[in-house]
Amino acid sequence: MMTCIESLLPSNNKMNQPPTPLRNISDTAFLVATYREIESERPDAIFKDPYAALLSGDHGRRIVKSFNGNKNHSWFLVARTSILDGWILELIKSQNIDTVLNLAAGLDTRAYRLNLPTTLKWYDVDLPEILSYKENQLAPYKPNCILEYVKLNLADVSARNLLFKKIAGESQNTLVVSEGFLMYLTPEIAASLAKDLSQFPQFKYWLAELLGPYQLRWIKLKWGKQFEQANAVMNFAPAEGPDFFIPCGWNPEKFKSSLLEAVRLKRAPLGAKLLTSIRILLPKFLVKRLNTAGIALLKNSKR
Repeated sequence: MMTCIESLLPSNNKMNQPPTPLRNISDTAFLVATYREIESERPDAIFKDPYAALLSGDHGRRIVKSFNGNKNHSWFLVARTSILDGWILELIKSQNIDTVLNLAAGLDTRAYRLNLPTTLKWYDVDLPEILSYKENQLAPYKPNCILEYVKLNLADVSARNLLFKKIAGESQNTLVVSEGFLMYLTPEIAASLAKDLSQFPQFKYWLAELLGPYQLRWIKLKWGKQFEQANAVMNFAPAEGPDFFIPCGWNPEKFKSSLLEAVRLKRAPLGAKLLTSIRILLPKFLVKRLNTAGIALLKNSKR
């Protein structure tokens, strides 16, 4: 099974690699769904995803177990989910969003689990394999809005621009969402995608998840081999943060740190909470580095 992310990456020709539950980049979708399942089962859950267990299955749970610390690493994903859930609902209401374009959607279930307007159009875009799996698993359930699965290779620039043109022609205020996607691209590919999106003024806002250089180094140090064996190497963590997108036609409006959100939600690990509690004593450059992973709210410069 291959996602849109995987299709943008070079093929992995390494031989005789040790077997790992994380077989390819598509499996990161099962990893994320399992973490949503874990959070949903807590009595003090920040959010409830009644479909996460159905989608993650035994495969997703094996992947989580293969990561050192397994459940203890769910805090980051819980934080980003909380940020995105809140911002999506807020923007739909305050900015008259009529369409959501969810890029590399994977096993995301927001169209089913969020309290959305019934007239809202929601596009989940990813390759056929992953979307067909989700569509089959969720066939008995009804989404809360007008949902369309778009089985498309985002690496196909012509095809994706035809999709963007179609959606722009049918909407006035579109919100683009990219969760767990951009970090797997190169800076050049990320910039190209951003420019393609920005040429349509109907695409008013973009909620883009970003990593910072500090977080990228930490991830590679801790799980680099597992991701490398799955050909899921993370490359994109711009030092300039959301400002990276300014030349691409997007103006940063706000940024929410996943670390600070995890602390607020009481999900951050002990070390992170300690760092946050003494951040007033830390050098400003260090505080900035610690808070460069999160969700950026970008506005199209044509609006």
